[in-house]
Amino acid sequence: MSRGISGFGVIVVIIILLLVGYIGYQVGRVHFSYGSISEKVENTVRIGPVQNDDMIREELINSAAEIKVNLHPERIWIDHSIRDSFRIYIEYDDSSSIFGVFTYSRKFVVDKIAPIQLNY
Repeated sequence: MSRGISGFGVIVVIIILLLVGYIGYQVGRVHFSYGSISEKVENTVRIGPVQNDDMIREELINSAAEIKVNLHPERIWIDHSIRDSFRIYIEYDDSSSIFGVFTYSRKFVVDKIAPIQLNY
């Protein structure tokens, strides 16, 4: 009769669970960073018409640097051409290295448009 899993088996299971958890964390970090940047852009696009374009770019770059994402100013487009609306469009690449063997990388696009509302 088998008495259950051996001590070695328990160690192997724990190591496998740790590996799966670490890989999941590294992949999830890239997507959670996208969610944070997308939220920041959404908030910025609401108040964007009262700031100049350079201030908006600087604010977005600093916010992304806090979560360790590198945004380049030339990949942030601020569009004033849509009538009664304000648009911010960002492209960036993010990646995560898994044990230096595999690199999970993605290209993200954040495109937010908000109507300009003036209250008198």
